[in-house]
Amino acid sequence: MKYLTPNKSNSQPKPESSPQKEPKKGGSDYLELLARWIVALISLPVIFISHIIAQFVTPGTPGYKLVGAIGFWIGTLLSTDSIWQVLFQGKPLLPWFEQEWIGWIGWLQLPFNLLFWISFGISALVQVMEARTLRGKDPNQAKHEFEDSKQYTLGTKPTGNIDLTVALWGDYKAAGMKERHTGGAISEA
Repeated sequence: MKYLTPNKSNSQPKPESSPQKEPKKGGSDYLELLARWIVALISLPVIFISHIIAQFVTPGTPGYKLVGAIGFWIGTLLSTDSIWQVLFQGKPLLPWFEQEWIGWIGWLQLPFNLLFWISFGISALVQVMEARTLRGKDPNQAKHEFEDSKQYTLGTKPTGNIDLTVALWGDYKAAGMKERHTGGAISEA
């Protein structure tokens, strides 16, 4: 068996390249560095504030959850006032736009009133339903459902055939639209 030996040109170590000379820094480089430091120093308070605000607007962060909880409780309280007045004929809980309201003494007695807690529960339920409606579907869940539906597609689309069900469905969806558009135009006029 023959062994291959490297050529002499391959066996010699390559000479190391000489280190590249660093360019000498001039006065303009120092001025640029100084300008960057000044800009960073001036923008430091803005960067600090933006990091704090990001905690309240980035989904999933504690600040975002806190703002959501505060909004939920304020919305629930305002909605409770409306339900309290309409369903149970109670005096207004809050003095806005009202001639008389429950007052500070009434607020102290309110936790012991069963009708208040019923209206609070109804209000919280309405808030949760509204939040789910506005939030919509989670994008990951929608993607998963879409990919699951791909298994039901046909390998090839039939040619030369009319799908009667699809044609009739299209007719059904379009039926009555002229009347709806006319009625909408009349109601706006």
